Amino acid sequence: MSIEFAQVSDEELYKSFADGDRLSFEELLNRHQEPVYRLAFRITGNSEEARDIAEEVFINLWENPASYRPVAKFSTWLYRVTSNRSITHIRFRKFRSFFSLSEESHEDQFPDQASDRPDHLAEKADESSRVNRALLKLPPRQRAAIHLRYFEDLSVAEVAEAMELSLKSAESLLFRGKQALRDSLKERE
Repeated sequence: MSIEFAQVSDEELYKSFADGDRLSFEELLNRHQEPVYRLAFRITGNSEEARDIAEEVFINLWENPASYRPVAKFSTWLYRVTSNRSITHIRFRKFRSFFSLSEESHEDQFPDQASDRPDHLAEKADESSRVNRALLKLPPRQRAAIHLRYFEDLSVAEVAEAMELSLKSAESLLFRGKQALRDSLKERE
């Protein structure tokens, strides 16, 4: 992050971008491209689809700068857009698959895990693989809620806002998702 942008909030960057400053857009892209990709990957389970979704989210923002309304934090709004686009993508994938127009597969790809010891790296990769497989079994909305809460560190209120849910609904979705995740992980022990 450049020094000139270090103290500038996302909302200020967005306003500057909407007013025509393209460098502000680049900074928003630099800040949020990886978290948007990770969320799309968690929901779709496919790195290629996640890259496409992340690209679509930012292209849409570039082409429609007025799409964000500063009612919510910029990042919360961006996660909502990403969640919605990812869930829609899964629905379309299921529709295509139902009619045998394409066959999709889930990829077991994980970000590189840093470790000095190969045995520790293998152990972490195995655990990460187990968790990812369990996450992929969750319904997309539960998967999105779990990712936002525990991988992107959003509060429950921010998860609710990002997913356009009431606080109670978000709490319930997270509870059911965690329970299903626990059950799935216990099955494999």
